[in-house]
Amino acid sequence: MNDDVIEENPKHRQSLFRRAAYLVPAALLTMGGFLWALTWLPQSIIGVFFMGIIAIPLSLEALGVVRDLTAQPVMTDGHIERMWTKSRFAFLGKVTYVLVEKKLFELSPVAGMELKLGDEVRVEHWPHSHALVRLTRVASSKLR
Repeated sequence: MNDDVIEENPKHRQSLFRRAAYLVPAALLTMGGFLWALTWLPQSIIGVFFMGIIAIPLSLEALGVVRDLTAQPVMTDGHIERMWTKSRFAFLGKVTYVLVEKKLFELSPVAGMELKLGDEVRVEHWPHSHALVRLTRVASSKLR
């Protein structure tokens, strides 16, 4: 079997620790602000709303990264069900997202240009944060 490695992150373990180093403190701070704002209801309803918009998703992301610290990477095989490209914050840089077996993965723009909708891929990733370790296009999909 002659598979194409499309994207690989050899320092995936270090990037997991790096993400935990900034996500966990940020999640703790924002969740603390959210809980503090909750104690001052009804005067702080606007603060609760805005802190909740930031704190809850940030805490869920931090929780996924922390859970991955004790886990091992897993494999997901399947076809690319959906694929789209977005600009990053303030339109600086682009990122490509792919949906494989109802799991969302973030790819580099170059990897996004190599793949197309319906390609059969094998994704090695962390189970909770879906951080990419290796993305491989299965050789049988090139015959189409």
